[in-house]
Amino acid sequence: MLIRFPSRQLVVLLALLLGLTGCRDARAPSTRLDIEISHVAGAAVLEKGGEIITPAGEVLKVAKLQYYLSNLRLLRPDGSGWTPSHDPKTSDGYWLVDLAKPETQRFEIRGAPAGEYTGIELLIGVDAARNTAGAQTGTLDPALGMFWTWATGYIHFKLEGQSPASTEAGQAVTLHLGGDGLQRSVFLPFAPKPLRLSPELRATVHLHADLAALLGGEPPVSFAKAALVMQAAEGRVLAARLPEFLKLDHLHHEPFASAAH
Repeated sequence: MLIRFPSRQLVVLLALLLGLTGCRDARAPSTRLDIEISHVAGAAVLEKGGEIITPAGEVLKVAKLQYYLSNLRLLRPDGSGWTPSHDPKTSDGYWLVDLAKPETQRFEIRGAPAGEYTGIELLIGVDAARNTAGAQTGTLDPALGMFWTWATGYIHFKLEGQSPASTEAGQAVTLHLGGDGLQRSVFLPFAPKPLRLSPELRATVHLHADLAALLGGEPPVSFAKAALVMQAAEGRVLAARLPEFLKLDHLHHEPFASAAH
């Protein structure tokens, strides 16, 4: 038997069906990856205002530690990679990490294809395209103190503090890495087990940012010799050690409570 609906009822019925379909699409399950960063100096926890003994045997009281992370890429077992898409008109995908602000030491990535990944690649700094694009907004806002107005470019990495070894006024230590050529790419393999992403799992990559590793090497950085770095030429030695700054601590996976919604 053919059921006939009045035209008004038919319109309402179609609207309800479309609304339900749209709701299902909007709530389609997605993967989530959290990146967490802990700051350390060797085996010790690093905090703003804390003191460490550097690999050169010098005391450093840390007043400020800030740096950019960008160009995130996840690597698959077959060598291919996945990069999140971001609006180029925003600062999305450029994370400004600040030792004094715990909320900046954790960020999330959504939408990666489900599957296994064998490593993560990050750029410490702002890539050349955005570094030369002038003053911007969001995490790239010059008001955040990470932009060289006198040199037109971003400070990729900033370390400030005091050390008795420094011959600068007030025993200041000022290490600023900026300009093109001082950004450094870091690849961190997930070993021995891969990272697993699925709508049912909330995965976390926990990183250590190790100031002692950055200041180490042969020879170790000595504030008695160089406590002020503000030019690109002066920063090349320190920039070459940036890949040692980030290390993989561990991965963990837990049920994603919202996956069922």
